Amino acid sequence: MKKSEKVLLGVFAFLFLAIIGGGGLMYAFNNYSAIREENDTLRDRLADMNLAISQGADWADKYGWLEEHCPNFTSRQEASAKLLEVITAEAEKKGISIGGKEFIEAARVLGPDGLPLEENLGYFDKATVKITLAGIQEQAFFGWLHALQQPQSFLGITRMQINPSGTNKTINAEVEFTQFYREKSAPKVSKAN
Repeated sequence: MKKSEKVLLGVFAFLFLAIIGGGGLMYAFNNYSAIREENDTLRDRLADMNLAISQGADWADKYGWLEEHCPNFTSRQEASAKLLEVITAEAEKKGISIGGKEFIEAARVLGPDGLPLEENLGYFDKATVKITLAGIQEQAFFGWLHALQQPQSFLGITRMQINPSGTNKTINAEVEFTQFYREKSAPKVSKAN
């Protein structure tokens, strides 16, 4: 073999080793980075799990309170009727006459089987009533809202639109009240033999 062939063979061998070695080093570095990133993710997840375990008793107490105090109705219609009853009773106490009442049904996303999708259901069910009021006194209106919106009853105002009517501090309003509840199953009737 000539000297120029040896030099050329050495250059090609060096280039071959540099390319293969560089590729191997890049592959090793990428794997190392991926493992390090996964370790960081697992470390963060472990910290979150430890925090959740340490707060487990607090969350169990909160869940117990929620199960004890959350209203239960057998259907959305029953919850809507009870909500309207509470709203009108409080309006009568404050001397407010309700103009329009409309039950609002939340649109549920249905899956291919025709049943509501689980991820859209959430923990609470809800019933919503839209009330329209015309020419009522501001003071009575806000007192009525304050009396109705009580967190412990799981009832709240989810939408409100107020417009002045122009005379004697009276307003026109449209208010949506929502009752959050858990739907309980109706008792099954069985035949006694």
